[in-house]
Amino acid sequence: MPEQQPGENGDLTFEQAYAELEQTAQALQQGQLSLDETLRLYERGSFLARYCLQKLEGVELKVTQLLSHGDGTYSTKPITSEKDISPPEAPSAEDGSSEPEDAALKEQKELFD
Repeated sequence: MPEQQPGENGDLTFEQAYAELEQTAQALQQGQLSLDETLRLYERGSFLARYCLQKLEGVELKVTQLLSHGDGTYSTKPITSEKDISPPEAPSAEDGSSEPEDAALKEQKELFD
């Protein structure tokens, strides 16, 4: 079994892994390394890239959409793909006003609906 790399046991955060991956990529791009050091950094970079991807995929599965309902209540819905995103409900015309709204204001309201 290969030697365990630091961070494989879960003590590495996404931010730490990403920062190290950026440093590793910069060192490899400079090309001033020995063959052994280049290979070591390439292997570490590959590990870090997989680690970051797995973390992102795990977070992506936990993302939820906040839904607002016409009665003023809110609920959440898990999102596993773009198909799961529901368009916002149309605002009800309970106040009876028919004045046209400023387009910028309307867009801002849609963000919170």
